[in-house]
Amino acid sequence: MSYNLQICANICDLNDDALAYIFQHLSLDDLDRLVAVCKRFYFVVNTYVYAMISAHLLRTGHRRLRNSTSLPSRDLHDFSYRKRICLHDNWRYGRYLEKQMFYHGMIYFSQIILESKMLYMTHRGQLRAHKRIANRNDNVIIRKPSWTIGLFTSSDITWMVKKEDLIFTGRMDGSCSIYDRGNRISRFYQLSNSPVTSVDFDGDLFVCTNKSESTTFWSGNRKLDLEKKLELSDGYQTIKLCPNGKRQLAAGRYSDREKKALKLIDVESGKTTTLNSSTRAVYHVLWKDSNTVLTGNFDTTFRVVDTRTSRDEAVWTDPYDASVYCLDYDGAHSVLCGMKYNFRVNSLDLRMPKRCIQMYFSSKMLSHYSPVYSLAADTSQLFIVTDHDLRILNFDADYADKKDYTYDLVKWYY
Repeated sequence: MSYNLQICANICDLNDDALAYIFQHLSLDDLDRLVAVCKRFYFVVNTYVYAMISAHLLRTGHRRLRNSTSLPSRDLHDFSYRKRICLHDNWRYGRYLEKQMFYHGMIYFSQIILESKMLYMTHRGQLRAHKRIANRNDNVIIRKPSWTIGLFTSSDITWMVKKEDLIFTGRMDGSCSIYDRGNRISRFYQLSNSPVTSVDFDGDLFVCTNKSESTTFWSGNRKLDLEKKLELSDGYQTIKLCPNGKRQLAAGRYSDREKKALKLIDVESGKTTTLNSSTRAVYHVLWKDSNTVLTGNFDTTFRVVDTRTSRDEAVWTDPYDASVYCLDYDGAHSVLCGMKYNFRVNSLDLRMPKRCIQMYFSSKMLSHYSPVYSLAADTSQLFIVTDHDLRILNFDADYADKKDYTYDLVKWYY
């Protein structure tokens, strides 16, 4: 006796994990149609699939690395997983609206710090705090500052660092300033006659440097009284203290004939170690984690340097031979590089060595083409400092025209 068994399989017989694995390979348009099929598909897509797809997206991914630098939250909006996918496409293919603010005829460049609710920006000798606007329209910050510190006519602020309520700045006249917004305390210290090029602090340790003269370590207290702890005879263009309590300072020289511009300094002993990164000048340095340094360099490269092996682990070269003036790191995989020419910002993915993902060219508008002196970004907005104004690129604009330069990049790389 023979039996004829017929098994009728239905996709709805699969469990949620299997459905989510299948659905994550569909396009966003297909997923949008899928959620209208039935309640179960709607639940699986919105609960699992959007989250899986958006977890590690460039700039918009919601999963941060455990060993990354502890960065304060910058996101003004708490976007849904589906919206993060749309924003990723906008970053990837250059879809954004541009706004110009704070135009000034006199050439000077500002420093900016971005937080979730505020944008801190220097205007020559003055520091202003501008509130960010939560509703999504063309205005992303309030033009009138919520508060100001200092005078516009004072010596220009060259660098600033903010942690919680404490703001540490360096100036062109060789002085440093410390502001405690919580206790409304401020202190000024005259360090030298040379412009301060970079400052940083961590806890009670404060560091400042100038381009050619010296680097000074200070110990501070709650009243903001600084006591000199250590002074080195070498000056640097950029410095950054290692996160996670590791007492090391990454420092980049403005010029080094032997192409050994990147140094590592022990903050207790002052011992300086030369890292084997073959670059003549370092314009900006950041820590990716306690063992990895990110550098923007004069020689048109962005480099990832491992302090344990003392060598370059990955190198990106600009397609159009422009120096990297400044960097912004999101704590996961995305690095933005402010370039020397044409208001240009390069988008890089640390998971894809040697490849530039996209380039953003701000329009000429009221000023000639300028370097990018400072930049900061969150999930949906990019703030760019030029020598005449502040440019804001808003990527939460699905209806904007594409400004896609990946075609030129493919030609260059291949």
